[in-house]
Amino acid sequence: MKKFKLIVKMLIVLMLFLITVQILRAYLDRQSNLKLMPWHKISKVKELDYDKYSDIESYLADEKKFLEEIYKEVEIKKKGSYNRYIRGSQSSPYGHLEKDVNLSFEMMPKNPKGGILMLHGLTGSPYSMREMAKTFYDKGYYVLALRYPYHGTYPGELLNLNWKDFSKTAKFGAKIVKNKIQGIKNYKFYMLGFSTGATATLQYITHDISKDKKLPRPDGVFWLSPAMGIDPLAKYVFLDILVSKIPGLNKFAWIDIYPEYDMAKYNSFDKNSVAQVYTLIKESRKNLSKLSKNEKADLPPIYSYTSIQDATVDSQELFKVLEEIRNKKNELTIFDVNRKYSDLYESKIKEINFEKEIEESKIIGDIIVVSNMVNKTEKVELIKYSNGQKIDMNNELDFKWSKNTFSLAHISLPISPENPLYGKDTFLGGGNIKGENGTAVIPANVSGRLRYNDFFNYVEKNITDKIY
Repeated sequence: MKKFKLIVKMLIVLMLFLITVQILRAYLDRQSNLKLMPWHKISKVKELDYDKYSDIESYLADEKKFLEEIYKEVEIKKKGSYNRYIRGSQSSPYGHLEKDVNLSFEMMPKNPKGGILMLHGLTGSPYSMREMAKTFYDKGYYVLALRYPYHGTYPGELLNLNWKDFSKTAKFGAKIVKNKIQGIKNYKFYMLGFSTGATATLQYITHDISKDKKLPRPDGVFWLSPAMGIDPLAKYVFLDILVSKIPGLNKFAWIDIYPEYDMAKYNSFDKNSVAQVYTLIKESRKNLSKLSKNEKADLPPIYSYTSIQDATVDSQELFKVLEEIRNKKNELTIFDVNRKYSDLYESKIKEINFEKEIEESKIIGDIIVVSNMVNKTEKVELIKYSNGQKIDMNNELDFKWSKNTFSLAHISLPISPENPLYGKDTFLGGGNIKGENGTAVIPANVSGRLRYNDFFNYVEKNITDKIY
């Protein structure tokens, strides 16, 4: 009994110590130069509820009104060049550069042969899906790209986000696509998920369609920079969230607080979003583990595209998911870093041995490596493996690295170099903001991050080769 009481006392002391540390961290964070703005608070305007809609037309009409209403809540009534909440500025979704970037959208060809649901990433908007949407539309597919709840408005809304919101979006969208194409003979239904959107599709194919027989089963799933694993410390972020509820320590709910100069994606990033994505990944992976060996092998084929260097998600967790599924139709495309600059890389990147790692992996299906490891020039080559064995090597492609680019980035895969917002000759995508250190509030690791995919046309062709 005494021993038990001692353990309880030690646990209480430990808990008090952890709480004290968290409060101290939050207090120090409060003293930083980062300043919360009106758009870092929760809106009074209620988000739309998918359950109230049976058709996409009504939803899209209401969504447009909703985004306008919630925008007015934080709109700044003054002139400015780079703030998304100054109407008419270069960063405003109502500005002159791009229109309605945060709205869900659909594209219907004259004679559709199928449909696809596209799901964007965390803190982003359907805009990131526009170029991929056109690819499928040009191939005769009805396209629906849906906005997640609390996205496309302002970052404070993410404090409301729940992991189930991603699943709700996938299920609502799939039903809409099914209704649009069900009269087509032998139609094909696909899903494309970018980052967290990929996690939502994993939840869909491992859980949602088994619980609701009215949901359509995809004929194939495409993943871009899939979020199959993030920093394991994310499981403890709830402690920070609890401390942020203490009056005066609300800044502790945020990881990054930056100016909102991107009209289609939040720059500020909150801790609740981390917790919700972590839970979504955990739930979808748990559902996958519950499937039998035959059920896993019978999942829709998954075509994944990822950069070997990704600061947002853990690429190794993607490999583990594909190893577990063991579907011969799966295909994984890995984009290597630009080996021309190998002397500048950390040793763990320099020493990557694709051939050894792939041969030792248990991934069933094809793996394609796009790399200039052999020639060390801007031009890349394609190396193909099947079930761990090299079957095709050193086929030079008609694609090359942009000048001074050393790797792709997590956010760049669905974006072409010609994109009007994030392309290589744009303010956001060009990364040409230069000056003295300590001048701008935006650090170099943010402003210099690649926003477009040098090999977008390769991805586009690779995808269209798989649909018919």
